[in-house]
Amino acid sequence: MKLTFINHSSFSVKHDGIHLVVDPWLEGTVFNNGWNFISETKFGYDDFADVSHIWFSHEHPDHFFPPNISKIPEAYRNKITVLFQVTADKRVVNYCRKKGFKDVIEMHPDQFVDLSSDFSVLCEHYQEGDSWIFIKTKECTVFNTNDCGIRDRAEAEKIKRKVGVPDILLTQFSYAYWAGNKDQKEFRRKVADDKLEGLKFQVDIFKPRITIPIASFVWFCHEENFYLNDEVNRPQKVVDFIKNRTNSEPILLYPGEMYTPGKPHDTDASIKKYNVDFEKILLADNLIKVSSIPEQELLEASRKFVAEMKMKFGVWTKLLKPSYIYLTDYKKAFILSMDKGLTEYNIAEENCDCSLSSESLLFNFKFPYGNDTLGINGRYQRPEGGNYSRFYNIFRYNQLDSRGIPINLGFFADMAMRKVLVKAGLKKI
Repeated sequence: MKLTFINHSSFSVKHDGIHLVVDPWLEGTVFNNGWNFISETKFGYDDFADVSHIWFSHEHPDHFFPPNISKIPEAYRNKITVLFQVTADKRVVNYCRKKGFKDVIEMHPDQFVDLSSDFSVLCEHYQEGDSWIFIKTKECTVFNTNDCGIRDRAEAEKIKRKVGVPDILLTQFSYAYWAGNKDQKEFRRKVADDKLEGLKFQVDIFKPRITIPIASFVWFCHEENFYLNDEVNRPQKVVDFIKNRTNSEPILLYPGEMYTPGKPHDTDASIKKYNVDFEKILLADNLIKVSSIPEQELLEASRKFVAEMKMKFGVWTKLLKPSYIYLTDYKKAFILSMDKGLTEYNIAEENCDCSLSSESLLFNFKFPYGNDTLGINGRYQRPEGGNYSRFYNIFRYNQLDSRGIPINLGFFADMAMRKVLVKAGLKKI
């Protein structure tokens, strides 16, 4: 088996005539200009010439990125089979079928898919759209938890009964989302440390011989979120943590580097390469700037958003409380309600629920995944005197609806029951 790191969460596995590529985001910024790569990707579109399969873990753009997928030459797409978890909406599989891939296989829970006589894969949905993949050959087994933040012991033990003890675990190692306001550096440090504890939890449960950190090789590349880079877990810290706090051997891979299980790898050399790239990033001389939206366009978008919300969710929109929003590029506050949309409001920034640019707010109005994107790119602040949940809840309906979760009486009954169980200590948040 040959495992090659492509970038961030993407890698490829070659074995028994199969060439499987995982989550090929290769270039460009994602999450509304919020993220970019720490290091340059070496894998190019012509490298898909001998690829037989692509597996996408979920629909986030750092895993499934249509602008990159479209650049795979048609002649290569015609020879590639796509693997994806079974979903109700079938957006990803339908997109891939339209793009002319050789085949699209929907992967069902508890069902291995045989890619060859000695290369099988198992994929299952975890939470919030994420999924994991287990790769099995006679020579080696690889378990990629990707963005599945597996921290619940019962859930982990259930998964372990299916995957056993993998030879190699690939998992996240740092935060890649909003982690506090600009002045909350200590909070970010705690979040970063907690991500390492999450890594340790997975290693302790699954007991892999080798652990390969992935899915965190990005930096916050916008002027609004650059501050979030100050406490991310850098490669040396992660490698030292795995060495000192677990019984697994860390293998760190730089883009383009190949790892053969059982063979030595110079992780220290890989760390040095990343250190050079991190220093370039910290110069902050190429940050993306805010692009302000004309106020009238934003107001019209808010009214359209409210009208569509009422049409889709009806009486349930009455449960949504108005939210106070400070627009940083306008330097004034607004109130967003299900009655009038966005209207100017006289309130101080520190008492608003959310502080962000008009560009980011428009993105929320336009796309059902806008709320998700904002939470991940971190291009906003939560003023201390406000209540961010009011802002979040207004956009949550569309987010859930896009994932096939209906907003109805059953949804609110389940939500109420979860709150009761959490309060009673019978369920974790």
